[in-house]
Amino acid sequence: MLHSPLHSGERGSVILLGLGILGVCLVAVAVVVDATSAFAQRRQLYSLADAAALSGVQSIDLASYYATGAGAGTRLDAASVQQRVEESLAAAEAGAGVAGVRLDGVHTDGVSVRVDLSAPLRLPFLPWLGAGAARASSTARLDYRPVLQGAG
Repeated sequence: MLHSPLHSGERGSVILLGLGILGVCLVAVAVVVDATSAFAQRRQLYSLADAAALSGVQSIDLASYYATGAGAGTRLDAASVQQRVEESLAAAEAGAGVAGVRLDGVHTDGVSVRVDLSAPLRLPFLPWLGAGAARASSTARLDYRPVLQGAG
């Protein structure tokens, strides 16, 4: 086998190039998997916030409802809203797979409910990146439509 003096210093350079490309590919896969995981966790957090807001908006002031019926005068009871949101989160958190959900706020103006949630991001490959927390906010509105006479 003939060895050229021009190629004698290049022995093993293909292995180094291959290892470098393999390393870059592994880092790229880890970044893509972590980004997908963060997106899925955030989407689950939005689902929890939606469910909690919908549960909270069903907490009408029963005394007002029984006195005047369903209409523009029916309002949300702030204490009941808070309680229903917390109960909804406690029930949903167990099956949702999102750990460490924190209720940052429940806001109501008597007609609508806004729920603010956060949860720490748990990245499978690069947790040391310090991704922080995912945040989600959802709003639901209490709305009545007048019943038309003769409809049905």
